[in-house]
Amino acid sequence: MNDSELDRRHPTPEGLTNSCTFAVSVVIPSYRAKKSLPELFQALKETLDDCAESWEVILVDDASPDDSYLVMQKLRQEDPRLTTVRLSRNRGQHYATLCGLKIAQGSVIITLDDDMQHHPADIPRFLAKLQEGYDIVMGKISQKEHSAWRNFASQLVQSLVSRILGKPKSLYLSSYRALSRRAVNSIGAYRGVHVYMPALMFNAVPTSQIVNIDVAHHERAYGQSNYSIPRLVRLFSYLLINHSFIPLRVTTAWGVFLSIASFLFAAALVVKTVLSPSAVAGWTSTVVILSFLFGNAFLAVGVLGEYIGRLVEQMSQDQQSSIYSVNDEPWP
Repeated sequence: MNDSELDRRHPTPEGLTNSCTFAVSVVIPSYRAKKSLPELFQALKETLDDCAESWEVILVDDASPDDSYLVMQKLRQEDPRLTTVRLSRNRGQHYATLCGLKIAQGSVIITLDDDMQHHPADIPRFLAKLQEGYDIVMGKISQKEHSAWRNFASQLVQSLVSRILGKPKSLYLSSYRALSRRAVNSIGAYRGVHVYMPALMFNAVPTSQIVNIDVAHHERAYGQSNYSIPRLVRLFSYLLINHSFIPLRVTTAWGVFLSIASFLFAAALVVKTVLSPSAVAGWTSTVVILSFLFGNAFLAVGVLGEYIGRLVEQMSQDQQSSIYSVNDEPWP
């Protein structure tokens, strides 16, 4: 499927105008979703057939341990407008999403989750908002159907992104989004392996070109969230280490504080020795101080080592090297 085949006119559902020439690609990272995929793809077909003359759906299997990829293959046999992508190992939702964006050919790319909590019926509203000239439209969810700790983690991420990436506090992050071809081309230029989609989006376009629309968040019909605490911690590390200097600056400030404190303590010992020549410094205090200082030195080295290790990893891997196959063809 090439650009000329995809670039066709749309009908005019829910506010779309006759001048709409969007060609739609839908990218869905998938993990443990064998039960929800048939229902999701059927809902996508019903929606896209009404709002696009030409469309494609790209399902990215993030090395799912269940039969998700077999379900994808069956769906593709029934409808060739579905493209299946298989990763050689699990790399996470953001990495899988970027893989799909690199393959997508549409003039507009929609990304959403595989669990039906984002319903495809909202897609025409995303397209209508893009027609106003925005490059990225993200769904804003007023109430998430998640556990309390997941909602807290989401709020923490929103706050960190505002502080680190300069996201306006009024702008809500969501994996249900529509992106223009211009935004996707810029995002797709990323060559790293530690992918954090909000960082790529805010680097790709000005914040004035990003807007929210209100969408519903439906209750999960199958399974449970794949975001465990270790996965969320790993995602936080991508934001903090790959896209900010906060750990380095905190370590530097802590080192400065320790240096000043050590100098003042040494000065106090000298004064005490001058005033009380018979006083003998104890070995305990010396050992404690040395241990404390060496411990913090090793902490600083560890943070620096994390940065260096990730730089080496990014320089030594090919772009999106975990892609195993597209439509069961070996990845070149």
